[in-house]
Amino acid sequence: MALWGDVDVKNGTGTVTTTTSSTTVNGANTLFTTELEVGQYITITDDSTGTEHQVRSITSNTVLELFAKPTEAESTKAFQITTKPSYDNENVVGMTSAEAGTIGAGPGWVKVTEGTGGRAGRVQYETLVAFGDHTKPSESANLDDATFGVITLATIADVSAASGTAETIQVVATTTNNVVPSYQWQLRTTGSYADLANGGVYGDVTTDTLAISSNAGLNGNRYRCVVSGAGATTVKSNGAKLIET
Repeated sequence: MALWGDVDVKNGTGTVTTTTSSTTVNGANTLFTTELEVGQYITITDDSTGTEHQVRSITSNTVLELFAKPTEAESTKAFQITTKPSYDNENVVGMTSAEAGTIGAGPGWVKVTEGTGGRAGRVQYETLVAFGDHTKPSESANLDDATFGVITLATIADVSAASGTAETIQVVATTTNNVVPSYQWQLRTTGSYADLANGGVYGDVTTDTLAISSNAGLNGNRYRCVVSGAGATTVKSNGAKLIET
């Protein structure tokens, strides 16, 4: 068994002629409509490169079209027919049929897309496999941006007020691709930050605005917010210092 399943190879009837300037294959005494199907491959016996040519359409018993122009011209040569697991070039996610025909993509082909701008450093891999019919997304759709969102946080300023004053600390988050942000405020007195829970002087710890009913005894504490969302990388704000005056 081949890597992508059983492969059936048989000799074709008649001979074929190809040119390097056209995707058309002309046959002599051939039986294209009965021996071949769209998506199968033909290999010309005397083709020095042994290149497989995928069939895009069959016009008649003696005329068919390939996805890509042959790299060699052949005249009245014998050929073989290869059957592989079927797939639909028109429905390849992330690749147009023109791209598929140009590179001769087959099962197992991988397209690598590196992100730019806000997506820099992320790589998307798309693999062509054998499958049946499915709905094709718009070929102009940016699948990388459709899959991932970005959360951006504004800098939080330190807060300062007289001892015993009620305080609020707010984080402003902007997102892309309809990411819905979730919030968790954290406190650091010494050492590492730890999640806050509602209770005591603290409230609204899972919103964009932390409520502190009294700042008495909290001088020097630092507060930050961890913001997350489905399809986006979790980000953490800077630590805002609470100052009693």
